[in-house]
Amino acid sequence: MSATITTMHTPAIANIDGLIATVRSVATRVHTFFVQSAEHRERAYEEAYLAESVDRYDLEFRMRELARANPQPYWMSGLGR
Repeated sequence: MSATITTMHTPAIANIDGLIATVRSVATRVHTFFVQSAEHRERAYEEAYLAESVDRYDLEFRMRELARANPQPYWMSGLGR
């Protein structure tokens, strides 16, 4: 009788381990989505905005506009020489 009890609990433990692994995997993916999505959306918006330029001058204007909207320290922009 104890053999049937042991075999009944072993698959349940394996199922719990699989469930824990699945929950951990889903939690990791959700975390990654929320962490990277803001940066990804901003980057995609900027690239689409720049892609709409009609000529070189418009592209340069849009690049300056984005640079003014998102200022960086002088040492990151390469203009502080």
